[in-house]
Amino acid sequence: MNTKNYLTRLFILLLGIMIITVFISCENTDDTLAPYVGSPNVSGLQIEAKSYTPKITWIGGYITVLGINRGSKAVLDNSLVWLIYKSGNDIHYPVQYGQLPNGVEDLTSQYGGSSISELIEDSTYTIWVIKEDVWNVITTNPGKIITLDNALTQKYLIAGDTIKLSASVHTQKTQNLDNYLNIYEIATFGRLGTIGIEQTNTSNDPKISWTITQPEVTDTLIAAIGIADGSQYSSSASIWEAYSEVTQNDTLFFGKHNVIPSPLIAGQNLSDTKVFVEYPLDGLERNKTYYIWIANKNWDGVGRLRSTPFYAYATFKTR
Repeated sequence: MNTKNYLTRLFILLLGIMIITVFISCENTDDTLAPYVGSPNVSGLQIEAKSYTPKITWIGGYITVLGINRGSKAVLDNSLVWLIYKSGNDIHYPVQYGQLPNGVEDLTSQYGGSSISELIEDSTYTIWVIKEDVWNVITTNPGKIITLDNALTQKYLIAGDTIKLSASVHTQKTQNLDNYLNIYEIATFGRLGTIGIEQTNTSNDPKISWTITQPEVTDTLIAAIGIADGSQYSSSASIWEAYSEVTQNDTLFFGKHNVIPSPLIAGQNLSDTKVFVEYPLDGLERNKTYYIWIANKNWDGVGRLRSTPFYAYATFKTR
């Protein structure tokens, strides 16, 4: 056999063996990600929006403690509304408020706190999470304010009435629970009566009520109601209009019968009425001024002044 051909074939054979060996080795290798060297920083605390029992999640691995205080401070005291614990950094995200994960303890009352079934609209809360490394430091110093110090090189530092924690073991977030719009600067006018507007904790649809004050009117029901954008009525700016709809002697009448009761929720379905302008699906908007009006069956359908009989209106702002 030609020596050159023999060496070529031998080289190809050895190369093939090497490729097969590498392939088998790769097949048998665990391809999971390498673990962190040390503990990753805790950060990115996220609170689910539009919920009074929100899901809470974070970045930086699992934790041993999750706490929620009323107000702007994280602390083991009677401002706690929820404090849950599981040793070994074994609380996994996400955690839903009020629902204890498997094997997790509720320690709220142990430190003077009081649990509530759900968080409260327009209330400020501080949500915080801690790794096991410093939990013993916290429990031996109840009442001290827990803060995050991103510049801290060690895991914790006690300074007076404060426990400073590094980002490697702790993060926190203070926020106002503001799921739905707020209503303010309500002004009511008109001969028919006074109008009340209240924000709700379930939607951007306010609760509307009225008190009839026009002397000759005894019926508390009304015949028409509407809401418009702006501080004055304009048909082009109307976002909701509903009139009574009643048939008498084969004739259909709109706005001539008192059928609408107080109170009601803006946009709700009303018996014996016809909606001429559909209420917005998402309700009212923040940072706007609105004009709301009501009318009795005897209203002339035209006048909208303060002095107009059988008619009243109110303006209000949202934020």
